Amino acid sequence: MKGIDLIAPTLERSAVVQETLRIFEVCDGCRRCFNLCPSFNTLFERIDAGDSDLSKLATRDFEQVADECYYCKLCYNHCPYTPPHQYEIDFPRLMVGWKKLQAQEGKARWRDRLLVRTDWIGKLGTLVAPLANWANAQSWFRGILHRTVGIHRDRQLVRFQEETFPHWLQRTRESRRDARDEAKSVPTARVVLFSTCLVDYHSVEVGQATVAVLEKNGVEVVRPEQQCCGMPLFDTGDIPGILRKAQANVATLKPWVDRGYDIIAPVPSCSLMLKREYPHLLPTEDAKLVASHTFDVCEYLMKLKKLGKLDTNFPNRPGKIAYQIPCHLRDQNIGFKSKELMELTGASVEVIERCSGHDGTWGVKVEFFDLSMKIAAKAVREVEGVQADLVVSDCPLSGLQLTQAGGGKPTLHPIEVVKRAYGL
Repeated sequence: MKGIDLIAPTLERSAVVQETLRIFEVCDGCRRCFNLCPSFNTLFERIDAGDSDLSKLATRDFEQVADECYYCKLCYNHCPYTPPHQYEIDFPRLMVGWKKLQAQEGKARWRDRLLVRTDWIGKLGTLVAPLANWANAQSWFRGILHRTVGIHRDRQLVRFQEETFPHWLQRTRESRRDARDEAKSVPTARVVLFSTCLVDYHSVEVGQATVAVLEKNGVEVVRPEQQCCGMPLFDTGDIPGILRKAQANVATLKPWVDRGYDIIAPVPSCSLMLKREYPHLLPTEDAKLVASHTFDVCEYLMKLKKLGKLDTNFPNRPGKIAYQIPCHLRDQNIGFKSKELMELTGASVEVIERCSGHDGTWGVKVEFFDLSMKIAAKAVREVEGVQADLVVSDCPLSGLQLTQAGGGKPTLHPIEVVKRAYGL
């Protein structure tokens, strides 16, 4: 973008408005992103209402377009004017600029600031997991959350696990230590598992499957201390918060990369942060090094396949799969690695290139839940059209959304499909 530096201590409203008008004028002439997400529908409706006179846009129009952006980043790949084009259009980061400006001006809601503290919520929730899960299933309690916090009463929430993934990993490692020492062999590769909050506190089974499949292929897996990747903080424009997490995670991960380890993330939002957002917001050589050694888990397994190091003996056949590829995986431009990996197991895979509409904390909120489910309905229609044996998505939140919108049919992660195919 021109004229806006997201990592600057503060943003000037006049500069943000000037850059917004410049970008909106290009968008008005292009309209390639029409119907891509609610932000563009609102933007073009407001522009058309003023007969394309951008001076007629009000402050509330700018803020509504920003509020309806959930940073899926699909528009960035659709846009023909992104850098290095002279227009330098970066619509998602412009929306983050507005959220940062709103936070500076004291307009960020306490609900929003609470929801993005995923590490804190996860730690607290797992301490009282049975009670938290019971309460979240009670209509009276959800009614209270709806009225006082702004979490929609009908939103299916992630479950808290009584045993976190890091605790499970430590416990199983300790129980296998003697046997492993006796049968020690040179690993085919070494990786750091960047699991963070979603896997650590909620989708523990995804972390377990990741470890099982990697170790099945002779890969040494370590998990050092780590923080949330910082992606949720884009919702409140908390760039300083993201930078603190980026600095801490890079400091942790870089020494492992120096020792020859790659970094594996089973959640696309986390791998996207390490690959793309960290080097942009934290333009250091260490951040670039970490980014260059970061892989989505299925991307990494297909890398092993290319090197002839992947065990392709799969005794169990998964059948037909409807595979929804998450937005943050599409933004990485790595192709359909999860599809290719599942096809190695003998599965027939149909790709659904539709946003699920959950989008982190966005679809949890009272004001966006109905819109979120409307977006999900398009993906569900395509999933149902496949008539598949399994529904699969790399993002656990997308999976939760598809399960709710699709009538309760469970959604798996690709790595769980591979684990089952191995018979582990």
